This record gives sequence, structure tokens and C-alpha cells, in this order.
Amino acid sequence: MVVTGPRAGDQRREALDYLAVSLGHRPGTFEVDHHCPACGSAEHGAPVLRYSRLARRRHGPDAVDPARALPAVSFSRSRGWLATAWLDGASAADGWRIGVDIEELGSSAFATADDLGAVGYSVTEASTIARLPSADQPLARARLWSVKEALVKAWGTGFRGDPAEVRLVPADEGPDDPEHEEPGLTWRVPGAPGAVVSPDPQWPGGAAPEGLIGAVVVLPPSS
Repeated sequence: MVVTGPRAGDQRREALDYLAVSLGHRPGTFEVDHHCPACGSAEHGAPVLRYSRLARRRHGPDAVDPARALPAVSFSRSRGWLATAWLDGASAADGWRIGVDIEELGSSAFATADDLGAVGYSVTEASTIARLPSADQPLARARLWSVKEALVKAWGTGFRGDPAEVRLVPADEGPDDPEHEEPGLTWRVPGAPGAVVSPDPQWPGGAAPEGLIGAVVVLPPSS
């Protein structure tokens, strides 16, 4: 998982090179194609990692193995930042999937229940948030939306219909330590007991940049 900030140049290229180097490859090893499962378009849809033409031409110790399973990747942009999350190749080959999303916490869409909150959340989700102190509700709405976005990216579909139909349920209570309890801010994917929902404070690099909020969802095979 890596988050690259606003700057000149190709942020996605930078993230892919970071991934390549972390796997022992040279920069420029990876490229990304897209595939839409609904229409088959290569112009949009879930990103698919592949070896670049340059990488496939390398010989000797720098040669890549075209049969090697490549990681699964997901991207999200907000306010000039790019979040890139990936799964190792073995997990991806076994059918695990990943999605990431970052959102602007101060967006007007999350300020009240009358905007996105009126149409994007199920009755259970909305009522869970409504039980929170009013000052905590914008954060809860943003957190929930980021999980929904990450989930549909992990599915590889994006939102095909009503976002309220992409249902999540409040997670079980966490540890007894109050610092780890986030009522209304932690969610799980119903019907997918092996799924992992990781809000940004739990990311390896820590919380999302100031003013942003995010989530990663990892789905097991056949979920």
C-alpha cells in the first residue's frame, strides 16, 4: 500500500515502480490494462497488472518470468493524492481481490444526511450513523462511503445500480481498549466472512493524509 502526493509527473507510474522495486524488479517493469466485466471495454474497469514490453525483452538476471502470477492492484484519487493498494501474486492467483478508496473528508456530500446520505446508504447503515453524536456523523458517512467504493472496486464492477444496495453491516465490537472502538466507523461485508475491511488508520503507513479518509477491502475467492 502506498499513497503518493500531489506533484508533477505520473503518480501511477511512480506507484507501479515502487511496487516493482519492492518485488526485486527494475522501474518500468509493470504497466496496467483495464477490463470492464460488464461491457468488455479496455477503456475503463478494473485495473490488471502486466509486464511492460521493455520488461519482457530483458534477458539475464533482469529477465522476468512471464508465467509468474502478478499482484492484483487498485487505485483511487482524491484532491491530487493517489492511493495504490495491491495483493501478492499468489493470493491474486488464488482468487483474492482488492479495492481501495480515498475520499475528501470535508466534502459537502458527507456533511449532512440530506445529500449522499439520503440515497447512498441502506436503512441499517443510515440508522447506525444517526445514533452517533452529530459531530461524528460526517466522519462516519465518509468512512462508510469509502468502504462501499473499495468493495465495488474489489468486485471489479464499480457501482452498477443503487449504492444503497451495496450493503455493509456494523462490525462486531472490537477490543476492550476504548481507543480501538469506533462505533459506526467499522463495517464488514455480509456473506463474506473472510473479507478484510481496513480503514486507513490501520494501513501499514498509517492514516491517510490530512483531510482525506480511506479504506481497503480484500475479498476471498468466490465472495
